[in-house]
This record gives sequence, structure tokens and C-alpha cells, in this order.
Amino acid sequence: MPDAVSDPKGSTSDPKDVVRRFFATLGTGDFAAIGEFFTDDSVWMVNDVARGLPAQRGRRAIIDDFLQPVREGLFEPGDPKVEVRSMIGEGDRVAAETTARGMLRNGNHYENHYVFIAQVDGDKVKFLREYMDTAYAHDVSEGSAPGGADADDHVAAQLRRLGH
Repeated sequence: MPDAVSDPKGSTSDPKDVVRRFFATLGTGDFAAIGEFFTDDSVWMVNDVARGLPAQRGRRAIIDDFLQPVREGLFEPGDPKVEVRSMIGEGDRVAAETTARGMLRNGNHYENHYVFIAQVDGDKVKFLREYMDTAYAHDVSEGSAPGGADADDHVAAQLRRLGH
């Protein structure tokens, strides 16, 4: 049986194993492989108390408009990595407590704690709600955008648009 963390391409339909493989793949930054976990009707929703619940809908929006700009715009190549600290599953739903760590382009170390609630269908993530400390993310990422203050304003606006 493949190890769900070290073999992110292993085949399984157990929701907790799918979520483990998803986070292992997310940490690689391989957007094509990450995209395989989503369908055209998947939703990634961010819990932002100030703005409600902004969401990315569909594989393309999740990857191209959300994950890629965050990973490539703020972090050094290869970061952040996501550690799954605990999971609880019931039926097709999984709650995962995680920590994301990595180096930001501004030289700051990023370490933020997250809780994700996932709904899994087969080997796909149909719905993902993300809870995180958005104020910390803004504070630590200030100055991480290439191109100076205007770029930082753009990154801050992008983070707010994405619910971070």
C-alpha cells in the first residue's frame, strides 16, 4: 500500500488519504499535479471574518487565480510546505489541522497555522474551506513582492481579494 504522504500519486478513495495526498502535493508547487485534485465545479473558500467567504470556483480559478499567484508572488521557489498535524474524518468530510512554513521573498520566515474542512468525492476535493490568521499573513509578507512599494500594494490587494 502506498504511503499517502511520501507517495502523493498513490491511488485511494479514503477521504483522509485523499486529503493527505492533496497536502503532500500542494507542498511540491506542481500546479498540474495539484490541479488533478479539483474539478471544474470544485470550490476553495477562505474564511475572512472582515469580508465574508470569498471563494475560487473551478480548477482553473483555484490554480491560476489563487494558488499560483500566492506561491509565486510571495514565497521563495519551493515554498511553502504544509505539514498535516492532525485530521478527523466523518463520511466524505475531513478536518485537517496544518502548519504552512516557508521563506518569503522579503526574507521573512512564514509559519502560519490553518484548519481546512474538505469534502471529498472519490479522489477529488469538491469543497475546501480554509481558516487561517490573515492579519499575520499580511504582516509577515509585507515587502515580499518583487518591484518595491507598488508591488507590495498589489500583493496586499491580491491577498485581500483572495480572502487573505
